[in-house]
Amino acid sequence: MTALAALTRDDFGDWMRDHGAPVIGTLVVMLIAAWALRTIVPHALRPAVERQMPDRTEAEIRRRVDTLSGVIVNTGNFILLALAALTVLPEFGIDIRPVLAGVSITGIAIGLGAQSLVRDTLNGLFILTENQYARGDIVTIAGVTGTVEDVTLRRTLVRDIDGVVHSVPNGAIVVSSNFTRDYARVRVSVPVAAASDLSTVRRVADEVGAALAEDPEYREQIVAAPRFLRVDGVDMNGMSIQVNGTVRPGAQWEIGGVLRARLLEALRANGVKTPWG
Repeated sequence: MTALAALTRDDFGDWMRDHGAPVIGTLVVMLIAAWALRTIVPHALRPAVERQMPDRTEAEIRRRVDTLSGVIVNTGNFILLALAALTVLPEFGIDIRPVLAGVSITGIAIGLGAQSLVRDTLNGLFILTENQYARGDIVTIAGVTGTVEDVTLRRTLVRDIDGVVHSVPNGAIVVSSNFTRDYARVRVSVPVAAASDLSTVRRVADEVGAALAEDPEYREQIVAAPRFLRVDGVDMNGMSIQVNGTVRPGAQWEIGGVLRARLLEALRANGVKTPWG
């Protein structure tokens, strides 16, 4: 038992003397390269993204950098791992030529049977290069609406309002709708009685919109104060007025809810009735 242990130690020592340096060196180089990718890529991308997006906010630039750097770093890590494996395996006595031949045959089989994977990857490239959306954006893609949590060359992860995470293959994305790009519109419809005085309704709507735009809690999110736009519809129950404004991207839902509540309160305070009294 002692001899076997001694033999094992001797064999290990011989192997380390002959092969340890290449293996350890490869692993060290791979770890340093992975660390460099993770550290350098975001800083290197930022100036290019700022030149590409000169009129965008800091949050949009940061989301774009995070998205691109995530894809580049993950792809780079996969390539580093593959190169390290091909370098280290011969040191363990494994002939990589059959492995390379197998990879080639497998690649042909995948190429013949995985057109959807190729389509996903190509579409993912277009999504990233065209900056259709990035991490943190609120989008509708492939019938799913939610916040983008991750983007890779193959798929996009979207978390909906119920907290459900949807994995959407990029090849299934024909149209992408981004709710958080540049600016957003607030469109609020409020029902009022048919006999209401439109001049009063218009005045109240404009006053409420102006007051909301001056509110310290919300003014940073409002680009153009909401104003009365038009009578949106008339039926036997009354009429619906529409009030529109422009806000920062992503703020349309919060501002819309606050505006709707304040409009109803102000209209009632000024004697304007709803169809229900």
